Amino acid sequence: MVILADRVGGVPYTVEELDLLKCMGDQIAVGLLNLRLTEEVMRAKELEAFQAISAFFIHDLKNAASTLSLTLQNLPVHFDDPIFRQDALRGIGETANRINQLISRVGALRHLELEPVEADLNLLVADALEVLNGAPEINVVQKLHLQPKLKLDRQQFGSVITNLLLNAREALGPGGEVRVETSQSNGWAVLSVADDGCGMSPAFLKTSLFRPFQTTKKKGLGIGMFQSKMIVEAHRGKIQVESEPGAGTTFRVMLPVGD
Repeated sequence: MVILADRVGGVPYTVEELDLLKCMGDQIAVGLLNLRLTEEVMRAKELEAFQAISAFFIHDLKNAASTLSLTLQNLPVHFDDPIFRQDALRGIGETANRINQLISRVGALRHLELEPVEADLNLLVADALEVLNGAPEINVVQKLHLQPKLKLDRQQFGSVITNLLLNAREALGPGGEVRVETSQSNGWAVLSVADDGCGMSPAFLKTSLFRPFQTTKKKGLGIGMFQSKMIVEAHRGKIQVESEPGAGTTFRVMLPVGD
């Protein structure tokens, strides 16, 4: 609040001075209005983000619930069939895993806390490569030559490797190839995951790849690369990508050595 009193000696304000004061008042009013509008826009964006993540979360949970519901409907009819029971147990287990992965990905949007230990990046890659075992039509080439061990959160960084491998697999057609390499260069440990699949457009790389809720996939939350980038940067590393439509994609994760 600003109070303007009479001048010393009672000299009145001139027309020009009154216009200036009015202009100042208008500017202050505009500034206050902008602050109010900014707060309203922020609340609207928060609500929009909440609605977006809720829509993805509910959609995937609905699919999982439908799978479980169908299994339960058939269970009384085919319970005496041992093959059906075996398939039902496997299906329930896979559905539970999908739900856990969904919860894990949503949880990645919260504050990230690491528990780093000394780890062999080559072994983490070898463990993560098991996700490609069920895709015999894909050729996997490994060149794991990194020597020094690194300080890593095994679980968090393992999810980065798994996400990169799954993205590479989903980009491939039959007969496609995934190349996984580890090496050391100029004080950096380098993990490279490359595929010769469909690739990504320059526009998507520039504006959408590392943003949450942005995806080229028909399924998923669209936060896999957002999560991966956040985990890599929490390890004081960086992630680079090269891609061209129809010519494949290469991701390089770089971590400091000796820290």
